[in-house]
Amino acid sequence: MRVLDRYILRELLGPLLYGVLSFTGLFIGVDLVQLVRMTAEYGAPLWLTLELIALRLPQVFVYTFPMAVLLATLLTLSRLSATSEIVAMQAGTVSFYRIVAPVLVVGLLVAGLSLAVEEWVVPAANYEYRRVLTEDVQGGQLPTVTRNVILKEYQGGILRGFLYASRYDSAARTMYDVTIVEMERGRPVRTTYAARVVWQGNTWLMHDGVIYTHDGEPGLAVDFRRGTQPVSIGYRPEQVVQAQKNPEEMTIRELRDHIAALEARGDDTREHVLHLHLKFAVPAASFVFALLAAPLGVQSHRSATSVGFGLSILVIFAYYILMTLGTALGESGQLPPAAAAWLQNAILGTAGLVLLWRAGRR
Repeated sequence: MRVLDRYILRELLGPLLYGVLSFTGLFIGVDLVQLVRMTAEYGAPLWLTLELIALRLPQVFVYTFPMAVLLATLLTLSRLSATSEIVAMQAGTVSFYRIVAPVLVVGLLVAGLSLAVEEWVVPAANYEYRRVLTEDVQGGQLPTVTRNVILKEYQGGILRGFLYASRYDSAARTMYDVTIVEMERGRPVRTTYAARVVWQGNTWLMHDGVIYTHDGEPGLAVDFRRGTQPVSIGYRPEQVVQAQKNPEEMTIRELRDHIAALEARGDDTREHVLHLHLKFAVPAASFVFALLAAPLGVQSHRSATSVGFGLSILVIFAYYILMTLGTALGESGQLPPAAAAWLQNAILGTAGLVLLWRAGRR
């Protein structure tokens, strides 16, 4: 590593840590007010508030790392430009690309770190956050029982039926108060009510139920209120629990497996594929921001700090607007999920490359 690289990295480190602390503080500050109010309402001890904040930190870091890279790059290069150090380096035959290379490497490394946190820390922390909030603060329970379970089944993107259970006990592998509606051409053709649906052997068995058909004259087709009846449900017991998880509580592998299971049943996977790509796109913003901030930072500014903050706010705002727009277009099907998830990175990354090329030609 050259002396120049070490100098730029040393100058970058302070603003980077400052950016992480500042943006993380802003995010946590918003949560803190709500958490303190909630713990006071339920009479929970203060240390639970601190625990909940600690569990929120991994998710917050994934958002604030890119912001910190953006701010640090702008502050560092703006200051070097304002003190004519950039001019001095270029006068010493050091190219613009060589000057900003350490900044881009840091952006790439922070993107990798964000992805690692997103994959290995965030899902477990989010689940534990929900458990502590439900069990320790609100006095509820996050046991093996899941309430209001809804399982949908699609074929060729068309809803073919759905199952509703008032509760599911994953330990007993049993659903209670179950209603199953089978559909054809958008209309229900058969409705089944069962007191229990139990996983036995390698299949689901309905207990104490009736089946009504709606083909022609409605009537009672099968009455097994004192017996059992096998039923085909496109979910295994472990997949029933998985289907109730939020994408934020799944690792990339779990989300991929869940998407594969949904695709095998013909379900609509658009939203889950979108979230899968966002798990890569948001961490990659660290490199995109470094790419964009490097040419902006070397402009001559009289007040490096104020300009750095101002540009950071503008870029973050633009990124948020584009990500919101892309997510909406992806969820509505107007853009493929992958394109929707990467929209903001593609636009700002392209702008960064153009600005970088123009700055390098000066």
